[in-house]
Amino acid sequence: MTTPQNPQAQPSPEAFAATPFPYGEAIQEAAAAPKKSKRKKVLSLLGTLALIIVLAIVKVAIGEAINGPVHAKVGDCVTVTGSANNPSVDTVGCGDGKATHTVSKVVDDTFDINVCGDGFDALAQQLDNEKFVLCLTPKK
Repeated sequence: MTTPQNPQAQPSPEAFAATPFPYGEAIQEAAAAPKKSKRKKVLSLLGTLALIIVLAIVKVAIGEAINGPVHAKVGDCVTVTGSANNPSVDTVGCGDGKATHTVSKVVDDTFDINVCGDGFDALAQQLDNEKFVLCLTPKK
């Protein structure tokens, strides 16, 4: 009689899981690597460009709000600074030491500084679509 042979031990499923597969790691690394599509790159670039444009518009708007022309009323006191070609006018309190002029007359719908006549400093201004001349009396 023959002796039955000892069946060969079959490896357990855990043994297969622990066995490294050289191609398996490469596939996992490739799948884990972030891929940025061209569409996402373009959208990111457009978002950055839009942010720059918005910031530029805000900067210009703030600059105009701070340094823009003043549509003062008769009796208001103002301070006039800057050059003759690019004056800056700000309304201030009449008791303020910075006040350089008092508004004596406001002439709307014109840039003609001759409408003020002699004895006044005239300043043509534009605020949005309004154009006007401030006739100013220097403070002493």
